Amino acid sequence: MQRQRIAGFVERHRGYGFWEVAAGLFLLAALMIVLLRVTPGYLEYLSVKDVVARVAAESQANESTVVDVKLQLAKLLKTNQVTGINIDDIEVYRERGIIIIDARYELRFPLFWIFDGVMKFDDLLFESDQKGQS
Repeated sequence: MQRQRIAGFVERHRGYGFWEVAAGLFLLAALMIVLLRVTPGYLEYLSVKDVVARVAAESQANESTVVDVKLQLAKLLKTNQVTGINIDDIEVYRERGIIIIDARYELRFPLFWIFDGVMKFDDLLFESDQKGQS
């Protein structure tokens, strides 16, 4: 008797129903939307990080001026087609004889409907030492 109940249960519930498939597709679509909205901002962050690290490594604290570093940053950001951060948002200053580049920023973007996403990039603080290496 018990085997018949189990066999009958298995035969009746073979495969997925409409609501299971609909819920799965909804979750997959929501995940794809988030992924497609987050990826461009993250890839641009990687470009900004590369540009700022390169400029910090190439600038020498004794020889480079703040204006030279800012001009080099502006050229490289324009060359790499970075639009998420402007050169005016990047602070370049001299402290303790070291050139410090502070390019920390946050990116806000629409996800869907009334929900927005925020990506905060706090690791974009670079300094060059006396030898020109960061």
